[in-house]
Amino acid sequence: MLGFSPRLVLKSFNGAKDGKGQPVLFDVGRLLHEEFLAVYRAAAADAEGWEDAAVTVAHRVGARLASAKVPVAQVVVALRSTDRLLTEAMLDDGGDARALAAAGTALAAELMSAFCADDDGLGDALLAGNAPGGAAPFYTVVLARGSAADRVVSAFRKRGPVVLATSGHLLLPVAEAAALPLCREVWEELGGEVWFCVAERAAARVALARKEVDEIDALVSSLGRPPGVYRIDDMLFESAVLETPEVRDELGKVVAPLLANPVLVETVLALLEADGNRAVAVKKLFIHRSTIDYRLWQIEQLTGLSPVNPRDLALLGTAIGLSRTNSLG
Repeated sequence: MLGFSPRLVLKSFNGAKDGKGQPVLFDVGRLLHEEFLAVYRAAAADAEGWEDAAVTVAHRVGARLASAKVPVAQVVVALRSTDRLLTEAMLDDGGDARALAAAGTALAAELMSAFCADDDGLGDALLAGNAPGGAAPFYTVVLARGSAADRVVSAFRKRGPVVLATSGHLLLPVAEAAALPLCREVWEELGGEVWFCVAERAAARVALARKEVDEIDALVSSLGRPPGVYRIDDMLFESAVLETPEVRDELGKVVAPLLANPVLVETVLALLEADGNRAVAVKKLFIHRSTIDYRLWQIEQLTGLSPVNPRDLALLGTAIGLSRTNSLG
């Protein structure tokens, strides 16, 4: 028999009140179980039409939970618990594991889509520096580039609540430590061809997180960094250069001869994208191995920095990136 965790009994209501005028409480875990059971059974049996049923049920339940003002974190906990319980029960009866996984994913994504439908304006308010009532204690702001926005949002909503701002920034009501693995999962689901820049702040300081992810994205883009998930910790050197005029000016003098040669700049960027692997860079540039060796020698002669040295290569890449953002004098 399926049990229910007492932690899922939430002090939430759907506008209804008892005879004494008190809110009517309901058990979110039990609600999800009762509503989702038929969908899981149909999916386990590979019955026709279970996908449409999942959309209908999930939207109805998501709207009800939203109107009841159930905390998003509690909804996520209830979804995970319900999925585990129903999946285990269906597998015990010989249900198809893949179909059950698909059912759980569909129900979660559609429920969260309906649940978050009333978040219009919340993301913009948070990014403007306001923390409306009902906001989570903190948010991780995610700036995505390289994939259609609807695909990114859909992928995140399969995994939990998402607040979408009109600027395109996503706000996840979780700590950065929890958001990072989510971003990596979504990155893999989208084929590894997307850039995610992330930063966490308390609700009242989300505007600072937005500024941070915008700065990270500008650096990642100008430096030609490969698709991936980036935090400010990944760009500390570049940020330090930007914030230190003396270092910035000195770096500009050192790399000025390099920046005047587009072919050598292209070579550095190709080597960076190849993580320093000359054999890979050669293929990207469609040149012979001896050609790249000569170009690397030229770069060292011009700048005093050796592109075959990881630290020097990173420094050259930083200089190129900052020059593209007009940050070098």
